[in-house]
Amino acid sequence: MTKCRVCSNYIKPFFSLGDIPLVNLFLTKEGLKKKEAEYDLTVGFCNKCYLVQLMKTISPKDLFENYIYFSSTSQTIIDHSRSNAEYFTRRFNLNKKNLVVEIASNDGVQLDFFQQLGIRILGIDPAKNIAALANKKSIKTLPEFFNLALAKKLNKKGLRADLIFGANVLAHVPKIVDFVKGVRTLLKINGTAIFEFPYIRGLLENKFDTIYHEHVFYYSLIALRNLFESVDLELYDVDLVDMQGGSLRIYVSHPNSFKISKNVTKLVKKELDLGFNKLSTYNVLNKNINILKKDLIKLLNDIKTKNKHVAVYSAPAKGNILMNYFGIDSKLVDFIVDRAKEKQGLYTPGTHMQVFPVEKIYQEEPDYLLILCWNIYKEVIEQLKEYQKNGGKFIIPIPKIRII
Repeated sequence: MTKCRVCSNYIKPFFSLGDIPLVNLFLTKEGLKKKEAEYDLTVGFCNKCYLVQLMKTISPKDLFENYIYFSSTSQTIIDHSRSNAEYFTRRFNLNKKNLVVEIASNDGVQLDFFQQLGIRILGIDPAKNIAALANKKSIKTLPEFFNLALAKKLNKKGLRADLIFGANVLAHVPKIVDFVKGVRTLLKINGTAIFEFPYIRGLLENKFDTIYHEHVFYYSLIALRNLFESVDLELYDVDLVDMQGGSLRIYVSHPNSFKISKNVTKLVKKELDLGFNKLSTYNVLNKNINILKKDLIKLLNDIKTKNKHVAVYSAPAKGNILMNYFGIDSKLVDFIVDRAKEKQGLYTPGTHMQVFPVEKIYQEEPDYLLILCWNIYKEVIEQLKEYQKNGGKFIIPIPKIRII
């Protein structure tokens, strides 16, 4: 049995995707000849601290030290990062004397906007290839995993952060208690740590494709409050934001630094009313996802029967989860494209489809595009106006199947 990574209570499984390959590990043509490693993806619930988490985890070193996801490939993320920098600078009266530290800063998109506003910055990201890219762009970035030991090392160099920010990192860290102790150590007494991540409510809205090996945790506010209280930090405010198909943005400080917002008390009450503290609430996932799977496969088969063609747009981690779990491969779809040059020419994990540049859409003119980065489908449709103008249609698979 698996113990909760926060409170050591035994956790109970409620949904499994089975054994799935690492969804960010794309393959070369040579790599196709080797047997691909697969790892269990089962999610469980702790009925003591209410934390939803993977039953088994993989070493972060195997997942993140060489990474091919780049924030700067999405205009949605760029726009959101600009908005964040402007809003946080106003809200916390940041200036050139302040230090903003971003954990899992990727290629520096977010920090660049703070730097443009004249604020001191420091990025921390374990992916050495991405950290090197950020440093080339003059975004000072340490190629390290963030933890308590690193926070203490930075303290000894006289560094304390006025603002700590992390987008889509809080769910990725197996040793989460050590991580938040590091946050407490690096954060100034009157500073704020802000984290954004997909909200667990999404799992109950068919957004199951956020379940993959990098995502150890699936957070509710009630679970987060327990986590931060366990290391003597206080969650004092929360926003709901549109990113990643529905995310929480939480604000954390040393105790009694800020007044607890009504947003926190309201959302805690709502979560308790919805049963986020009960295993039975999450058990519906099995039935809901199997219905979605059946309906999408039927749609793709019907399209094929009519001698129409479907291509896949984008190969994000969430898309590779959907394709593997639903069994969507070259028998059902014609080809797959992705804007990220780093993925082009490689093969998707598990389904082994070669990734092509976006231009192939206009060369082949498929009748439909299955958009796997459904969380930014509006951005994709805007980019492919010409394809739509020529009669092409889009299939959005999640949270419910739509054809546009």
